[in-house]
Amino acid sequence: MALIERLTRDPSEPVGRWIPVHDFFAAAHEIVSGRLTSAQVQTALAMTAPDLVDWNALVALMPPANQAANRAIWVNGLHSCLILAERRYPGYDTPAAVRGKLGI
Repeated sequence: MALIERLTRDPSEPVGRWIPVHDFFAAAHEIVSGRLTSAQVQTALAMTAPDLVDWNALVALMPPANQAANRAIWVNGLHSCLILAERRYPGYDTPAAVRGKLGI
């Protein structure tokens, strides 16, 4: 399927393709901090074309580099949403609901 399915451990994704939410958060944090590039994370997570649709939508929501405080808030909000989704909290229990919460 796509990135959100991999992050939420959706049954449509093979177990070997799941991405631990905390790993993803760490990578996203390093991107907003300027220590990793988007391309490096895409490669490390073996992103496919469908993954990149979600990835590009998320990156488009990231505040600009000159707004460090807003970037920190954004990446923490992303992390929180994905933790709730991974545990299937009400309202975070489907990939479509998670995409809605993330605004993508």
